[in-house]
Amino acid sequence: MIRFLSAFIIISSVLISPIANAKDKIVFYTESYPPFQSQDQQGVFVGFAIDILHAAQPYVDFDIDIQMMPWSRAYYNAQNQPNTFIFSIANTNKRLAHFKWIGDFYTVQDMIYRKSNRPDIQLENISDINRYTLALSRSDAALDRLKLDGNHPHVYLARSQTAALKMLHFDRVDLIYNNEVGFAEDIKKMGYTLSDFTAVLPVVNMPIGISTHKDTDETLANNMRQALHTLKQNGELEKITARWFSPRVIPLVTE
Repeated sequence: MIRFLSAFIIISSVLISPIANAKDKIVFYTESYPPFQSQDQQGVFVGFAIDILHAAQPYVDFDIDIQMMPWSRAYYNAQNQPNTFIFSIANTNKRLAHFKWIGDFYTVQDMIYRKSNRPDIQLENISDINRYTLALSRSDAALDRLKLDGNHPHVYLARSQTAALKMLHFDRVDLIYNNEVGFAEDIKKMGYTLSDFTAVLPVVNMPIGISTHKDTDETLANNMRQALHTLKQNGELEKITARWFSPRVIPLVTE
């Protein structure tokens, strides 16, 4: 009897062990892009989107494994690895050919910027950018939104948004493209003065959020999709947004 009980205890402990009940780790690729996501001095992931993923964790059947790297590498990995996710990513028609859209969690206003000491640069519409040189971050949604490609004679692809901003600062290009949140953060990061730059043309109100590989298992995709929907329904997303961003009214921009 004692021998039977000992065997039962051993088998039971194996069945309920953390290893037996461990969840799958699902990779979420991203870049350092404050205030949406970055790492603090201790290497801890922080930011608006990070808080959203932390809030979503109780509602999904897997462990969220955040991996931060340059955007071009994050984009490549997510585009080529099923059952992975990527954030904070803009929703564009071109990207929907490679990804399933999970859901948005914020809307930014995309703008074209010039230096304030270049009043000679005036844009009435998107086609006017063809008269000027433009720096864009490689793999950024701007290429899609502006209907450009990397072979355009006046377009220079930079490794990051801050690299593009540096090109503008040193007059290597006439224009850059960014959203108003990311642009303000990049100005702060580079130690530049915001008033030295001017938004010359609003382009589009851009939803940003989470996507997954087009061949990701639909059950996995729906699990994350439902978790994000729950955060919107129960008010958690609204509370997180209020912690990171001031209330604002986004003007309507049509393409």
